[in-house]
Amino acid sequence: MRVSNVRLFGASLRSLNGPVAPFKSDKAHNKGAVTFDRNFPVHRRVKAWERDREDKESWFKRKHAHHHAKQKKREPQRDEKPEFTRSQALRKTISQLKLNPLVEYLYGTNPVLAALKAQQRESFGTLYLHNPKSTPKLAEILALARELELPVKSEYGKHDLNLMTNNGVHNGIVVETKPIEVEQLRCLAASEIGKFTVTKEHVGATESSVSSTAAERYPLALYIDEISDPHNMGAILRSAYFLGVDCIVVSERNCAPLSPVVSKTSSGALEFLPIYSSQKPLRFFEESRSNGWTIISSVAPSESGRMGSKQIDADTLKGQLQNGPCMLVVGSEGQGIRTSLLQRSDFLVSVNSGRADLDESVDSLNASVATALLLSKF
Repeated sequence: MRVSNVRLFGASLRSLNGPVAPFKSDKAHNKGAVTFDRNFPVHRRVKAWERDREDKESWFKRKHAHHHAKQKKREPQRDEKPEFTRSQALRKTISQLKLNPLVEYLYGTNPVLAALKAQQRESFGTLYLHNPKSTPKLAEILALARELELPVKSEYGKHDLNLMTNNGVHNGIVVETKPIEVEQLRCLAASEIGKFTVTKEHVGATESSVSSTAAERYPLALYIDEISDPHNMGAILRSAYFLGVDCIVVSERNCAPLSPVVSKTSSGALEFLPIYSSQKPLRFFEESRSNGWTIISSVAPSESGRMGSKQIDADTLKGQLQNGPCMLVVGSEGQGIRTSLLQRSDFLVSVNSGRADLDESVDSLNASVATALLLSKF
């Protein structure tokens, strides 16, 4: 009896048109199966153009057409050339600047003024200015530029001058110039008080040149051996000029070239000093010694014991110059003066430290500082 009731109930369910919904729905369904979409309430947002009873295209034209019209007025026509502001025009000029690889761009107030005064360089080109400070030195530079008939241009910007000087401190003043020429020197010849003679070498031929000393005394020369740092080189030249050195000789190998960086660091002293190059330093030392020059090499205090018999005190340097012409030799901070040159020197000298507890990591001075202290002793 129970089984028959179950079968009747199953048959009655199958006779229904579709499954029975598991929840009540306020929607009356006529035919078909009961689905989720038919019973789920849909809330759709009314679009703006639908609310205004317009189609989408005409509604957007009415609302936003004036924005497109304004933008169209601002855009330049293809046939029209856009108007540049002053800064944009300046940038355009900068982008067209071409640097000449055959010239040097000497920069800074003092180096440019010194170069125009000394006239040691073969030729000068354009003088570039960008908002330099109005000083008597600037007025003198402009006067010398007019005298030498140099073109002066001030339309270039700071970025231009930075490119010319490789971001050096140019003070708004740059001049085109040929690199300074350094003559080859064979030896220092016999000299006397107030005068000194050098023997130059040109493709196998020699030529003697006589110059006056900076003071009424025997001549004082400075030999720079393998100093590759341009800032050290410039500082040494500045001290040498200030302290009365009569001529400079640089080793041809591993020495910093006499670049605008050296001139800037020397504050223009490079332009006033007679500077020579030595291709064969051993022969130069030997022949200069035979001509009566006393050669004194500087060494670090820790190295002074290597040739103890040649070591002298720095306070005796003035007496050496009173007896005859002298040449001070300075070397690089890392390697110092080459051993072959030390062996051909008459004396060795050091700048002694004022500390008893001097650490080995700081056993000497900067090359330019040590040179200045030793030169001040002559």
